[in-house]
Amino acid sequence: MTQMINSKFKLEKSDDLIFMTASRAKKAIEKYGKDNVIDSTLGTLFDENEKFVALDTVYDTLKYMDKDLIASYAPISGTNEFIQSVIKICFEEHKPDAYISASATIGGTGAIRNIILTYTDEDDYVICPNWYWPPYKPITTENNRNFLTYELLDTNYKFNIEEFEKALDKSLENRQRVVAIFNTPANNPTGFSIDDDSWDKILEIIKEKAKDDTNKITILIDAAYMEFAGNGEQKKFLEKFSNLKENILVTIAYSMSKSFTAYGLRTGASIAISSSKEVIEEFEYSQNTLNRCTWSNGVHSAMNVLVELTNNKETNKAYRKEIQEYRELLRKRAKIFEEISKEIGLNILPYFGGFFITVLCKNPKEVAKKLEDKNLFIIPNERGLRFAVCAVKLAKCKKAPYLIKETIDQING
Repeated sequence: MTQMINSKFKLEKSDDLIFMTASRAKKAIEKYGKDNVIDSTLGTLFDENEKFVALDTVYDTLKYMDKDLIASYAPISGTNEFIQSVIKICFEEHKPDAYISASATIGGTGAIRNIILTYTDEDDYVICPNWYWPPYKPITTENNRNFLTYELLDTNYKFNIEEFEKALDKSLENRQRVVAIFNTPANNPTGFSIDDDSWDKILEIIKEKAKDDTNKITILIDAAYMEFAGNGEQKKFLEKFSNLKENILVTIAYSMSKSFTAYGLRTGASIAISSSKEVIEEFEYSQNTLNRCTWSNGVHSAMNVLVELTNNKETNKAYRKEIQEYRELLRKRAKIFEEISKEIGLNILPYFGGFFITVLCKNPKEVAKKLEDKNLFIIPNERGLRFAVCAVKLAKCKKAPYLIKETIDQING
């Protein structure tokens, strides 16, 4: 067969596991009824009536928006109001002492891609814990960077400082640039968050490596689930990024998908934190150039929604109330899943917040396939199963651990 694509484009032919499983769950619901199916596939929020959550404050703002603000082009980097607002809502009371800027992107994914392409060269490393969102890898490797993982947790279920340092050393052994991804707080797929003590140790290690001025170290925080990991205190670690050497850049991939239930509006931002004004100016220019050459302009209407919900006191108060309601719902679902899992001996990783809980097991693909026979749809990965508490109502969160434990015992003995 004639290969028309270029030799550097190494995309493997495959279907998206998550969306294919979700499609099978949908067909099962059509056949058996939603009361008889547990759909734990997509990272989207559903209420206790199993209806898709679309926050009233977000979509009322969109509904009454002037059509000119919806239809018109936004600036390449996003409107000035959006840039200031996304910084405000991301950090709240926890801004570090540093220069900070932002650029609008197409979702958090756009920010991740832009940051990796900007701050690594070909054959440099992107390092990441071994429990990660799958697209990190192809975003990295399809752009001819090396993707290196390390063990997320130590034997005490804390962030594995020792393995992180080994990965960082490996990445800088023969190269001078590295991007280190941290999906925290509320990691996908585990719900794990890096604590303050671990952040101090991470930064100690990075500062030591940065004593060599030829090393350029970029921290990339994927903050997709940050709003569902606490009531504001989960952002305190952001203060730690004050007064770092100029060869340490901290970046944040901010997304409106989860925190604004705006998955389809595809809007986010890449945010940069640096002690150097010149580094921030470089960031602004590079992100704007990548935006223009990839998707050009972002979604103007979504930017306007974020500006309104951040700066209008009345609307912001209503938005915060809605978010808090669903934070509490997630906590209740996760708590009942955790309690029953402990009671029956189902092995799960520590959950701190967010949309997912991970069940540890052998033969996860086989277990997931068998669970579909029992009308429970779940996402397998290399070492376990990702259960989406965001999408499963309380009654089914009580039932699911029994089905999962029963099936694991059947498969693995």
